[in-house]
Amino acid sequence: MDDSEWAELWAGVEDVQSGFEPGVVFIGGVAVFAHTRASTRYADLIAFSHDVDFMISVADYTDLKDLEQLTPNRRLRKCQFFKHGIEFDVYVEGQHDLAVPYDEAGAHSELRSGIRVACLEHLLVLKLHALDDRRGSAKGDRDAEDVLKLLLLLDERGTTPARCGRLEDRHETELGRIVRGDAAVRLTDGNLHRAATLRKMATQGVERVSECRRVAVGLGK
Repeated sequence: MDDSEWAELWAGVEDVQSGFEPGVVFIGGVAVFAHTRASTRYADLIAFSHDVDFMISVADYTDLKDLEQLTPNRRLRKCQFFKHGIEFDVYVEGQHDLAVPYDEAGAHSELRSGIRVACLEHLLVLKLHALDDRRGSAKGDRDAEDVLKLLLLLDERGTTPARCGRLEDRHETELGRIVRGDAAVRLTDGNLHRAATLRKMATQGVERVSECRRVAVGLGK
């Protein structure tokens, strides 16, 4: 994606944001971009997204249908529209099967880089589920890189048990595999020294979310 394409994508994101705040929560690569861009340590790891994913309330979805030509994708339980040639995937409150429900994502959402995005912990769960579906593909590799970035940001910012209840035992196992894999090498363009440093920080991120998940489970959250 060149600079002009990215500018159009981001303009579309800001347009949706301004029209439906606070009823829209961005997820996927755009949300990871926004979080990473706001980091003091890892802003150089940002990567452009080629499409836009967001959750939206039922009430705001009604208004969105009046503004955009939406096409339902019943198999994936989402709707889609195109703006400036960019695909926008829409997950409506109560009508999708994502691992994090809209109301929970909205309750813990944050403003990052000017847009409302799912919190790091929820993005981590969503990305792990996406990786399950796309493992072994180029998109799966990008999912693994995003997971690693989210772990780095969680080590940087910390986490809370209230946000970690959606993580499962199998997720913790997968996080370990991703940290030990080659995602860090890809993120650093083959710089093995920095890749080793990122793995160390990401391991601390895994430890943070694992500890918070155990507390969350103990509290029944």
